[in-house]
Amino acid sequence: MNLSQLYYFSKLSELEHFSKAAKELYITQPSLSHAIKSLETELGVQLFEREGRRMRLTPFGKEFATYVKRGLREIDKGVERAQEFNGKLGGTVNIGAVLTVQGDYLPPLFHDFSENYGKEVKLNMFQGFSIPLVEGLENDKYDVVFAAAREQKPNLCYVHVLSHELVLVVNKDNPLAQRDSISISELSGCELHTYRLGTPIGEEVNDLLAEHNLAAKHDCEDEVSLGGIVSARPDEMALATFTIGLKAFSHLRFLRVKEAPQDFHPIYLIYKRDAYRSCAAERFIQFTQDWVAPKDAIPRTDNLEAGV
Repeated sequence: MNLSQLYYFSKLSELEHFSKAAKELYITQPSLSHAIKSLETELGVQLFEREGRRMRLTPFGKEFATYVKRGLREIDKGVERAQEFNGKLGGTVNIGAVLTVQGDYLPPLFHDFSENYGKEVKLNMFQGFSIPLVEGLENDKYDVVFAAAREQKPNLCYVHVLSHELVLVVNKDNPLAQRDSISISELSGCELHTYRLGTPIGEEVNDLLAEHNLAAKHDCEDEVSLGGIVSARPDEMALATFTIGLKAFSHLRFLRVKEAPQDFHPIYLIYKRDAYRSCAAERFIQFTQDWVAPKDAIPRTDNLEAGV
């Protein structure tokens, strides 16, 4: 077997889909299929089994994958160490992130990191919701994730990097649109939409509502969905975090919720506590912890009047 076969196997074991893996590897699907079949023939065992349109690892394939990924990480770290001797840092950092940090917070962070460590480090970004992102981190799909966390797990490290503010979202034709804040007790009897229960933000909003004996429809996944409902139904309102997802709606207005602190919904940089990481991933974690975000990297309602 050769190193390319092992890289191909590792990527296919991660994506479990031939065409997607071939695309990310920049090879043809037949070339990937041939490499995997050759590897299986040499090992004398089946590594994958087809399940519909996807490929699933066999029990031996799962065990083999743990050794292959560990070995490839060691090789990658050796390459990175060699590059460091030449004054260069290379490698790849796989980053999972919720949508709400991708338009404001992450772009300047990535820019400043590249300015400090050069363009040789490739920052791969993957979008998802908080719970699946953390699960992916635990399964070594990502090196780090930026996500919310209702409960913190002992095997993971959590670094608070920013918080999102809770707002009442109203249509511009709603009489409340002339105000800049509201008390949650004033929402009694109103038709309110918010995030689904079972998600960190959904549970946080539900806790706040429960304190005031109020209820809402927990029927949306994100700010875009909530903004769309209020946009289409002027008499209805939503409780949502003030993020980039709401910026697409020019005819919505956002009121501060007086009982909710400005740091209502925290977002963390999360990484595994005792896992092996490449030099590039270690540098990225340290850089992020030390980095000071510019003012406009975190949306705030108090910036609306200033035109930010």
